[in-house]
Amino acid sequence: MAECAAEIAKAGGVAIAAHIDKERGLLQQPVQTHVNQLLANTNISAFEFVKSDAPGKVAAKLANSRHPALIQSSDAYDASLSRHAASGIGVRRTWIKAARPDLRGIRYAFDDPDLRITLEDPSLATPHSTIDGVYISGGFLPGATINLSPDLNCFLGGTGAGKSLVLEAVRFALDQQVDRGEFGPIREEVDRRLAYALRDGTEVQVRLNIDGEAYRVRRAYDPAGSAPTVEQAIDDDWVVINRTPSALLSIAAFSQGEILEYARQPVGRVGLIDAHLDLADIDGRVVAAESSLRSNASNLIRARERVAQLTESAAKVADLQKRESELSVLFDPELVKAQGLWTSELGQLKTYAELVGALSLNPPATPATVTEKIPEHKAEFDQIEQARGALSTAIDKATELVNGSIVALQAAVASAQGALGVEYKAFQAKLDETLEKSGNNSLASLRRELESVQTSLSAAKSAASELKDIAQPALDGLESQRETLLDDLKSARDERRTLRRTRVRELNAKTAGFVKLDIPSKGDTRAFRAALDRIKVGSRLNEAVLNMIAENLHPYSFARALWTGDTSKVGKLPTGVTLPDIARLQGNVAERDLWSEVFEIQQIDCPDTLDVKFKKPEGTDYVPIENLSHGQKCTAILVILLADGDTPVLIDQPEDALHAPWIEDYLVDRLRELRGSRQYIFATRSSGLVVSADSEQLITMRATADQGEVEASGSLERHDLNKLALHHLEGGKVPFGRRARKLGSSIAS
Repeated sequence: MAECAAEIAKAGGVAIAAHIDKERGLLQQPVQTHVNQLLANTNISAFEFVKSDAPGKVAAKLANSRHPALIQSSDAYDASLSRHAASGIGVRRTWIKAARPDLRGIRYAFDDPDLRITLEDPSLATPHSTIDGVYISGGFLPGATINLSPDLNCFLGGTGAGKSLVLEAVRFALDQQVDRGEFGPIREEVDRRLAYALRDGTEVQVRLNIDGEAYRVRRAYDPAGSAPTVEQAIDDDWVVINRTPSALLSIAAFSQGEILEYARQPVGRVGLIDAHLDLADIDGRVVAAESSLRSNASNLIRARERVAQLTESAAKVADLQKRESELSVLFDPELVKAQGLWTSELGQLKTYAELVGALSLNPPATPATVTEKIPEHKAEFDQIEQARGALSTAIDKATELVNGSIVALQAAVASAQGALGVEYKAFQAKLDETLEKSGNNSLASLRRELESVQTSLSAAKSAASELKDIAQPALDGLESQRETLLDDLKSARDERRTLRRTRVRELNAKTAGFVKLDIPSKGDTRAFRAALDRIKVGSRLNEAVLNMIAENLHPYSFARALWTGDTSKVGKLPTGVTLPDIARLQGNVAERDLWSEVFEIQQIDCPDTLDVKFKKPEGTDYVPIENLSHGQKCTAILVILLADGDTPVLIDQPEDALHAPWIEDYLVDRLRELRGSRQYIFATRSSGLVVSADSEQLITMRATADQGEVEASGSLERHDLNKLALHHLEGGKVPFGRRARKLGSSIAS
């Protein structure tokens, strides 16, 4: 058998030992030494077996010295009958993954059976969403059409050949680019490269496959900005649909340097957790609560100012009543009463005029028109448009009616004020004439003082009434509303943190032995600390006190204590902070009228942070990521990225900061383990990712000074791709051969 296998290999063939567990099969040979030698014979590419216990026997004999391909096939043998029969035809099958079904493809498959040989029908596997292809109309890669495998894809090529450009073009088309807020410098660099490489008017098309449905996303580059268009394949035609690319497919994409930035930023790397969570509803609740709190804050400040004004006015009632009594004894009681009624009435009318003058109507905006995308749906959309038109007409009519009524009321009040004003002046003139006839000239002056006192008293009483019945209840209601909104905000943020911690537990189970994650209860307090700097000026509090406040007090309770003036509401004070410190800040805020800033502090989010610890290969303990080297940090983040998920992963040169053995230990092994469950697209120079991880689709690229192109695409078993991979990864045949000769002794030993 060994001699036969050697002759087959010499002739360029593939030797397969048949039914090794049957009566005359290899495993049944009487001399076990011969059995072991044949199993270890590399001229035999694969071993075909019938019974389910055969693989275990082979593994036991080889003891990890070799992992040959184990396959099944059947002519007409039915194991359940222990004989040949028609029922046995096709019972045992092997699926072989290859670019083409030829001898070279079979040989490559047998060389890497873990990835290319399976006894289970691969079509039954759960499908995952994929990027099927990319088209770039112009710019640096004019007319480039790139087809992608649903599995592992690697872009190869020299510096400036366009590898990174393709990945960034995909992110651009799908509108899922580098976060400008978190990683501003990286985004700026990417934007500059896209501006040069895509150029004005270049369109990027990305073809997607999601749940068996074909989609296409198109986006043209425009320096002033553009939006993607999403289309779905319906009846052999592309139909525009109302979907955003991110709602259709959320990718996990990382530009050069972005992985390292995730490693550096505890807040930013929470995005690694959020990428697998549906936080849309919670984020919406947070935004709504924050918006309502800002509106509430403005209303609260105005309401408290009004309460303060009314309180000050109402406090004058007693003094004004005393003065009114002193003046009243000088005049006829009927005169005093009549004048009091006039001043009270006119004061009431003045207040009412101010209220009416502030009336206005804010009608709802009419929703925009929607149109059908599919012609057959026109009738339904026409019904919507008809109802929308009716609503618009009703809003216009109601607005006209209400505004007309407001104008009429304002005119009636103004008319009444004018008429009564004239009548009151006549009343005053008559009174003054009567008092002058009495011969006491001072009475007219005292009568005018009485009038002034009565007017002020009427206003003070009105203020006291408004304070009791309107202003104070309104202030109390706004403060109660704020507490409810704060509870809503806290609830949403707590739910988000709970989801994140649940996700962290899932990841820890999958990254055990490599990475350990945690979201601590205390978030990032930098925004809180910066806000304290804005309100501290003039308080003379030292930096240490402010640091302790930011690190140990919650913005909710801290702001509540400042607003109410009740320092006990701040909660338990940390060592180094005293109640007088809080009181000094409160006094400073009140003196400088910084209440808007205080309310902004109250809704500051101390965002969650993600603590990452990494176990070095040579160590036993987990080390915080902040204490790791550049490459170790990137490795830790990549372990998290590849832990799970089923959406496409795009990474630009992940090997840049990684030690070569770690590429094999962390990336290659993980990629091999996860194959078939997710699509991976790398721009790389790593032979580990291309060869060891067995990339299914290689896209090699080359470029002149101002234009790039796709050089070739295919799999390593194709001769032209194999040769190009050797050139791009190893520098060509000569240098690779030189290294192979010099390092070969280590392999042999």
